[in-house]
Amino acid sequence: MNTVSKELAADRFDVRAPDGTAIAVWADGGGPALVMVHGSLQDHTISSALVGELRTDITTFAMDRRGFGASGDGAAYAIEREFEDVAAVVDTVAARVGGPVAVWGHSYGASLAMGGATLTGNISHLLLYEPSLGLAYPEGWIEKAEKALSDGDAEAAIVLVLRDVLDFTDDQIRAMRSGPEWARRVAVAPTVAREARAEEGWVYRQGQFEGITARTLLLSGSQSPPALKEATDKAAAAIPGARIRLLDGHAHIAHRTDPVLVAAVVREFLAS
Repeated sequence: MNTVSKELAADRFDVRAPDGTAIAVWADGGGPALVMVHGSLQDHTISSALVGELRTDITTFAMDRRGFGASGDGAAYAIEREFEDVAAVVDTVAARVGGPVAVWGHSYGASLAMGGATLTGNISHLLLYEPSLGLAYPEGWIEKAEKALSDGDAEAAIVLVLRDVLDFTDDQIRAMRSGPEWARRVAVAPTVAREARAEEGWVYRQGQFEGITARTLLLSGSQSPPALKEATDKAAAAIPGARIRLLDGHAHIAHRTDPVLVAAVVREFLAS
């Protein structure tokens, strides 16, 4: 893995995806390069606490996925375009730093990191926190989310995700509503249904990810919903040499609830 000077890292830049979409990337820190791919209902700022823990000795390159934050969006959605986005960012960062880089992906972003890793040889380490390909949604859930969005009720769609998929309690949801991130979630709520369709419709094919040569570690929270644990197991089985590390006492967002712990896991893995 290659090291970045603090002078090189202190900027924001755009990467052009193969279809011409502009993908915004924020660089922070100094040291080995780590591309970061966020999950659903959030933008690159969701990892700010983890970035803060890493910046002393790791350079993070946090991207806004298409349809989120400062990035553009395509005319028609396909998960394969997001695979290409990740690969394009990885290749751009690798060219900047002069060699392969590590990649962190969370939830849907971890799924995209998996797909992106099949399109580039510039990844040395792949760190996947509960990738969601093949995630089984409750019966009728996607239709409920689509109806909420068509009715213009973005907040209802967000609550459906938090309550029915991530097992958040009513108290947790109320606390999130009063927080500064809620408005950003509402702004990107229209992406909920398209991502859920892509996840649930995913079918693993034999050999699909066997070309991934990066060292691969999957993270799984001991308190995460069973469906996410099952999806993580499927992902690990699909990638050669992948192993799973359990985050005891944590659920789906340990990088937010305990960024010190997750930063230590990242450092340990990148040193391997």
